[in-house]
Amino acid sequence: MTIESNLSVDVLVIGAGPTGLGAAKRLNQTGCSSWMLVDKCEKPGGLATTDVTREGFLFDVGGHVIFSHYAYFDDCLDEALPEPSHWYTHDRVSYVRCKRTWVPYPFQHNLYALPPEDQVRCLDGLIDAALAEAQQTTTPPPASFDEWIVRTMGLGIAELFMRPYNHKVWAVSPQLMQWRWLGERVAVLDLKVVARFIMSWAAWAEQDSDGTAADLRARSRAYYGA
Repeated sequence: MTIESNLSVDVLVIGAGPTGLGAAKRLNQTGCSSWMLVDKCEKPGGLATTDVTREGFLFDVGGHVIFSHYAYFDDCLDEALPEPSHWYTHDRVSYVRCKRTWVPYPFQHNLYALPPEDQVRCLDGLIDAALAEAQQTTTPPPASFDEWIVRTMGLGIAELFMRPYNHKVWAVSPQLMQWRWLGERVAVLDLKVVARFIMSWAAWAEQDSDGTAADLRARSRAYYGA
């Protein structure tokens, strides 16, 4: 599509990935008529697209597993792909390999699986973080994601898991990342609950939820386009 050089719109959305498509949908919903969505690729989708070879092999451009705690977002997905056959649904079964053992994900909720000395190390950090927070009358926002981790989970969990894990995931040190993007992506902790899980595996097994998504879904093979 060729765009006229003198074309003017009130809102220009650059990139037709999930965020850009969501912005366009919302602009329509709010009655905005002066907007345009542009992308360098011929087809929309961005990191949510899948490349298909001539032999029929599928290569996802980005991560395609979807989870959400928000009904509005879920409704948008169901509107785009309304049939159950459009989706694969999976129960989350994830583990972290640490200290020669497998720790269920999220790591910070399952410290019972660690060797005793590392359980103590993590609990010490959690207690220190909780005491430091209790002693603060006014707390300025964290200066970085790393500071948020230490404030929330303590040095034990930070050094054993959160720092190396997030550096590997984002390819950037948490010290160089800001923290406001977190939302519900990182499960926060209740010190009493963590201690109870360490002392009683049965208490962990009876939990309803760890605060993260337990059900994940991805588009089925028949719907690899945007």
